[in-house]
Amino acid sequence: MKVKILYELFMGLLSLMAAIMIILDLMYELPLMVVESFYFINLIVCIIFFIDYLINFFISRNKLHFIMDNAVDLLSTFPLIVIGRIIFDLNLGSFIDIYVEFKISKVIILVILIMKFKDKIRESVKLNKFNYLLIVTTIIIVLGSVIIALLENMSFGDAIWWSFVTFTTVGYGDILLTTKLGRIVAILLMIFGIGFIGVTTSTIAAYIINNDIRKRKKRNFKDETIEFIKYRIDDLENVSDEELENIYKTLRVLKENKKK
Repeated sequence: MKVKILYELFMGLLSLMAAIMIILDLMYELPLMVVESFYFINLIVCIIFFIDYLINFFISRNKLHFIMDNAVDLLSTFPLIVIGRIIFDLNLGSFIDIYVEFKISKVIILVILIMKFKDKIRESVKLNKFNYLLIVTTIIIVLGSVIIALLENMSFGDAIWWSFVTFTTVGYGDILLTTKLGRIVAILLMIFGIGFIGVTTSTIAAYIINNDIRKRKKRNFKDETIEFIKYRIDDLENVSDEELENIYKTLRVLKENKKK
C-alpha cells in the first residue's frame, strides 16, 4: 500500500512540474534554450505517463471501465511537441491563428495536468504522514532549483541552496535573481514554503498525537495494572493494609494467568 501511494505521489509531482513549466511558458516569452528544455522535459514526462497508463490498462479487468475512469490520465500523455506539430501540419490558421490555437492547447493541457496532480496526491494527503510531506517538500525544492538554474544560468549547487533558503522563507540574500521569470518562480516557491511550513507544523503535531494514541492502545489491562501498582508502591507509606492486601492478590492473579 505504501509503495503504491508513493508511486502515485511521484506521478502527481511530475504533473505539477509539467504544469509549472507550461504556466511559465504561457506567461512570458522564454529564451529558446529554456523553451526547448521545457518541451524536452515535457516529452519525457508524457512518455512516463503513457507507460504508466498502458501498464494500468493491461492489468485492469474491465478495460472499458478503466478508459472511462482514467480519461485525464490518457489526455495527459500527449506531449506539447506532438500537439504543436499536429496543429501546424493541419494548418488550421485560416480560422484561428496557429499560435493562438497552440496557446489554447497549452491551457487545456495545463488544466488536465492540474486535475491529474489533484487526483494523484489525494490518497497521500488523506494519510497525513510526515514522511510523505518530506518527499513532496524535497521534490518541490529540487524542481525549483532546476528551473532557477536554467533561468538564471547558475550552477545547480547555488540553485539548490537558493531554493532551500527561499522555500523556508529565511532569505539570506546571498544569491540574487536578475530575471523577471526567476523572481516569479521565487514568489511561487515562497507561497509553497509558507503553506508547507504551516502544514508541516500541524502534521508533526498530528503525528506525535497519533503516535501517542497508538502506544496507549497497545497497552493492555495487565500493563496498566502493573503501572498503577508501581505508582502505589512509590507511595508505600500512605498505602493501607487493605490496599496492600489487594495489591498482593492482584499480583498473584497476574502471575497465575501468565503460567496458563
